[in-house]
Amino acid sequence: MSAICGVVGVDGRRWVPHDLEGARRAIALLGFDRAGVWSGTAGRCGVSIAAALRVATPEDRQERVPAELADRSLVLAGDLRIDNRDELAATLGLADAPTVPDSSFVLAAYARWGRDMVDRLVGEFALAIVDGVRGGVFLARDAVGARPLCMHERRGVVAFASTALALTEVEGVGHGLDTTRAAEVLALAYASERTFVDGVRWIPGGAAIWIDDSGPRRWSWWKPDPYEQEDLGSPAAHEQVLRDALERAVAAQLRSAGPVGAMVSGGLDSTSVAATAADLLAPMRFRTYTSTPSSKWRAPRQGQEDVTDESPLVQALAEMHPNIDATFVHADATGLLDLHDPLWELGAGPARNSGNLLWILAIRAQAKTDGIATLMTGDSGNLFFSAEGPLWLVDLLRAGRFASAFAEAQAWRRARGIGWPGIARAHVLPYLMPRISSRIRRLRRRPSRLDEWLRASPLRREIASNLDVLKMHSFLDESRIGDRRAHLLDGLRYSATQTESAAALTALSGVETRDPTVDRRVIEVAMRQPEWARRHRGVDRAAVRGAMADRLPAAIVRRTKRGVQLPEWFDLMTAIRSDLAGELDAVEQHPTSRDLIDV
Repeated sequence: MSAICGVVGVDGRRWVPHDLEGARRAIALLGFDRAGVWSGTAGRCGVSIAAALRVATPEDRQERVPAELADRSLVLAGDLRIDNRDELAATLGLADAPTVPDSSFVLAAYARWGRDMVDRLVGEFALAIVDGVRGGVFLARDAVGARPLCMHERRGVVAFASTALALTEVEGVGHGLDTTRAAEVLALAYASERTFVDGVRWIPGGAAIWIDDSGPRRWSWWKPDPYEQEDLGSPAAHEQVLRDALERAVAAQLRSAGPVGAMVSGGLDSTSVAATAADLLAPMRFRTYTSTPSSKWRAPRQGQEDVTDESPLVQALAEMHPNIDATFVHADATGLLDLHDPLWELGAGPARNSGNLLWILAIRAQAKTDGIATLMTGDSGNLFFSAEGPLWLVDLLRAGRFASAFAEAQAWRRARGIGWPGIARAHVLPYLMPRISSRIRRLRRRPSRLDEWLRASPLRREIASNLDVLKMHSFLDESRIGDRRAHLLDGLRYSATQTESAAALTALSGVETRDPTVDRRVIEVAMRQPEWARRHRGVDRAAVRGAMADRLPAAIVRRTKRGVQLPEWFDLMTAIRSDLAGELDAVEQHPTSRDLIDV
């Protein structure tokens, strides 16, 4: 299934299919192959739920929408892709075959373990289960919030849907804009529970809610300890478990109703995913898609540190894996301003980077033309899978491994050409003594990280100062600079607020994307790795470089330069300068925009 909605009358009111008609039309735009609705009761609650399906895996063709147990004691509306089907099939006595839909695994798991079943599911899901035995409705979202789910609550009513826009069609929700959310987005502080619809909130990733006649009760079922570490004794051991976790995740996500390809840059994350998929599918042909600048475009300066054209790296990958067919796509700015309304009408929020939206849609359009149904990515790999490990010296010092800390600092100093004071200032003092480091910064009259962040925002200063940005971006809190692993979890919370946009992009383009680097098993393995396994002997991101050394070309494994997304953005924007000027004039004339933005 691809989208869900529903309403629960905790005051006993009966809700019928007609009450969900508008919301059903909204979610049907995301799941256009099949849709269905169910209405009835759970205990004293009146319930109506609906689901829409877009066929994405072979077993989706057998999916029931909504799905029920044979005795009708459980009814499921879910946006699902379950990736540990083999394990569940063995435990639950189900046949793991393309004819068994994911809903059967979820219903069987709930029948066996009740609400605790979410911790046994691996994959992506946003689900609602009407439990006629226990007398309530169970809502849950996967660990990282890869599938969207939001909720509206008022006296006597709880409503939920895949998008906030769909909920505006439910009686009593309204169409009011949450201007605080607009301000958060303008401050690039995405990781709150607010949506653009006033009174509608995100259900966080890894959260669950039980609703009965006493109202909703929520809890977090996935609460990883960001400081738990597992020392396997050697860098090689850490490299192997990371590689195994990625391979398991990629293999599980290759199930697709059509051909699979990959969206690839020249970086470690996307190439690791693509190389692993190509090996698993060989000798089957495997297409990759890479955004490159126009052949007529030239970088504005020579000798720059960043890589503006990663096609040679991708070509090297294709030479190493003969079944890869590398395709290079160039985006232009034509229609940039026309892209946003169709996405908003599908329930998306604003694109964080409109320039990137150009090449993302250009790649999806080419993939669709080539008959590709699913594109693998490594979009979130730098959060955990290939995280850098900047606390490696502090970890060693805190463990009393002073000789190792000295050797590692010496290797880093030589590799980076910096002195001992630079090592202490950049890699030891801020993490061991953050308050002292922050005081030194103030004595030097340097602005705080938070001030620097907000100065880059177009928000009016008085509005920016009233936002709790530190709650959403803990890395800006100088007293918490050593909480790097907690900062990475902030990154997941941000990603979980962007999933309605991902669903809209899939519906608009007809091509789904999947990211194995946010597989829960990959994250949990990566999170437990000590920092010294990730930055070792003068090399950052050492664990993933070692893990993929025989699967990626040396030019990728050893690269230190960053890639540039849409390097010709300035030229593309200049080509539509008059259109952009018109948009800015419209912003200045729009009352709400003018109230928020210092035009």
